[in-house]
Amino acid sequence: AVVSTQSGHYAGEIVTEDFKAADERCPDIVRKGFSQLYNIVKTPGYQASVTDTFKLCKTFDVSQFNHLVGWARNAMLMMAMVDYPYPASFMGELPAWPVKHSCKMMLEEMETSGNEMRALAVGAGLLYNGTDGTKSCFNIYEDFIECADITGCGTGPEAKAWDFQCCTEFQLATPSTNVTDMFPPLEWNLDIASKYCEANYKVSPDPVDASLNYWSADFSAASNIIFSNGLLDPWHAGGVLEDVNPTVKAIIIAEGAHHLDLRGSNKDDPMSVILARNQEVALIAEWLGQKATDNFTEDDSANLVHF
Repeated sequence: AVVSTQSGHYAGEIVTEDFKAADERCPDIVRKGFSQLYNIVKTPGYQASVTDTFKLCKTFDVSQFNHLVGWARNAMLMMAMVDYPYPASFMGELPAWPVKHSCKMMLEEMETSGNEMRALAVGAGLLYNGTDGTKSCFNIYEDFIECADITGCGTGPEAKAWDFQCCTEFQLATPSTNVTDMFPPLEWNLDIASKYCEANYKVSPDPVDASLNYWSADFSAASNIIFSNGLLDPWHAGGVLEDVNPTVKAIIIAEGAHHLDLRGSNKDDPMSVILARNQEVALIAEWLGQKATDNFTEDDSANLVHF
């Protein structure tokens, strides 16, 4: 549950940690792959090389550079977000543990070609084509749509809805540095977001709206709330990770991706999510029981039907 993006620990860092956990070599492959892409567009004949490496449907030119970087960046973040222990189709037709699978594909490509940019292309392509995909090439403008959420909004009508919401209710500031994470430096702040939102929707983001309407990180006066966060999910950086008071509880799922506990049970669920669901059910049952007791008074006994 994202409450704030001002924690100082950004999504890109967590994605990097996820890929490092799969294999410590993978973040360096991604970092070098982006670096090679930046360098190759400065050389003659780069168009054919990039088009071939990333299997693009249309010949690449430098005007597409930022979008291609976003396409690859979005793939890595999305796979970390939906890093489920079983095959799922939430954000694409992905195999179980897609981060590990993507990392494995990059390592295999390195053994074959020794080229980090090609490995990056293979690893990112998993999101958009799955393990048994039928795409012979990628249309990066159909696969990835730039929006106010620089991690990506998905595609289709729901993407527009989320984009508008990020221009009004939420400001998801998730820059990258290439120092604390494996992604190219990318600045994203309120001024940049405001220009985008004004141009696309004629609205300006309100930096305090979410805090006012959703209490931001101050839940001290609240009661009966569960904040569950999976540590594989890049968005847990903006979550409530410690109990606020005796009835505002934080549940941490060590092997959990985005809302894994809210998905249906699966034979491949890790123990951490099974325990989290049991705890959630117990808490809700306890609170409902207290509510029923609180609402029942001695005066109510006169209205009971006796047999």
